Amino acid sequence: MRQERFARQIQKDLGEILSNHRSEWLTGAFVTISKVVVSPDLGYLKVYLSLFNNKNRQDILDHLNGPVNKEVRHELAIKIRNNVRKIPEIRFYEDDTLDYVEKMDELFRKINE
Repeated sequence: MRQERFARQIQKDLGEILSNHRSEWLTGAFVTISKVVVSPDLGYLKVYLSLFNNKNRQDILDHLNGPVNKEVRHELAIKIRNNVRKIPEIRFYEDDTLDYVEKMDELFRKINE
């Protein structure tokens, strides 16, 4: 229960952080956070991003997991410092469920033809 509440709060806070730094960190790409998975000890976060209309998806993920990660954690720490003892480690992943849905729709269209 606590993990779910924490995940929702993190999703909201990270969404604000990423939108504030969209031009510098995300090279202007439209990104939404589709899901946040929190470890039981609240020490690790898996953040799943939907990257829309963007050719360099992997570059954005590499940038967020690499040089910018420390800055993201710092900004998150400012927002949640009163709620946790330790600021969680963050890993960003691509949420590819929309691609999967499109692929399945295409298969069903071919089957129906």
